[in-house]
Amino acid sequence: MNLCFIGGGNMASALIGGLIESQTPLQRLHVVEPDGQARERLLSRFASPARTHGIEFSMDACDCPEDLSTEPGANWTILAVKPQQMHEACVNATSGIRHILGHSLLLSIAAGVSVGTIAGWCGNPRVVRAMPNTPALVGSGITGLFAGDDVPAQARAQADQLMSAVGRTVWIDREELMDAVTALSGSGPAYVFRFIEALTAAGAELGLTTAQSAMLALETVKGATTLLESSGESPAILRDRVTSRGGTTAAALASLDQDGFMSIIARALHAARDRGAEMSREFR
Repeated sequence: MNLCFIGGGNMASALIGGLIESQTPLQRLHVVEPDGQARERLLSRFASPARTHGIEFSMDACDCPEDLSTEPGANWTILAVKPQQMHEACVNATSGIRHILGHSLLLSIAAGVSVGTIAGWCGNPRVVRAMPNTPALVGSGITGLFAGDDVPAQARAQADQLMSAVGRTVWIDREELMDAVTALSGSGPAYVFRFIEALTAAGAELGLTTAQSAMLALETVKGATTLLESSGESPAILRDRVTSRGGTTAAALASLDQDGFMSIIARALHAARDRGAEMSREFR
C-alpha cells in the first residue's frame, strides 16, 4: 500500500506511528505538511523507523508523488486536516495533489464533512469517513467508520486495517449516525477528563491534597474501566454490585439521580450531535 497524508498534525502522527509499529504492509508513506517545524518533527520521529521496516518515507511542503500503482487498493490518501481547512486542501491543491485525490482511495478523519462533499471537492466518489478519538495518540482509540457506496469491500477492509493501527473500529451503516459517533466517542474523552477534573476538585474540597485527589480520581477511573472490560458484565450490573443499600455509594448515586445526571449526559451528546450535523451543512 502507498499512503499520502494531507496534513501532519497529531492524529496523522498517531496513525503514522501506529502503522509503522504494527508493521502494516506499506511501500511508501508520504506526508504533505506546509509547516516547516512540523515537517522536521515528523522526519525526526519517523524517517528512521520507516526505513527499518522497509518503508519509503518522504515529505514535501506542496506535493505528493504522482506515480500511482495500478493495483486495486494500492493507493490511499489520508485527509488529516481540520474540517475548516478541508475545502482549501482539496479544491485549491497543486496539480500533483489533485491528481492523487482524484485517483486514489480517500480516507477522511475530519469531523462534519460528508462523503458526498469530499467526493465533490476531489472529483472522486471512493471516500471512507473515519472518526477517531484522541486516545488514538497512545494506541487506545476507537474509530467509527462509514464508507460510500462506491467503496468496494476490499477497500473497506483496508480502511479498517489502517484505523486499527491506533485502536478498535466500529462500522456505521448510515452516514448521519457519524454525528452520533462524534458526539459519543469523538468528543467523549473530553467528558471523561471533565469528570476526572470534577472528582479531583471535589476530593480537594473534602480535605485531600490536590495531588492525592488527582491520583485517586485517575486510578479509580482506570480501574473501573479495566474491571468493566475484563468482567464482561454490563455497567449497570457492576454498579449494582458496588452499591450497598443505605451505604455511601447509594447516597452518592441518589444525589446524581436527583440532579438529573443521565439527562445531563444525554443533553450533552445531543448538543454535540446537533453541532456535527450543523458542521456538515456548513462544509457543503
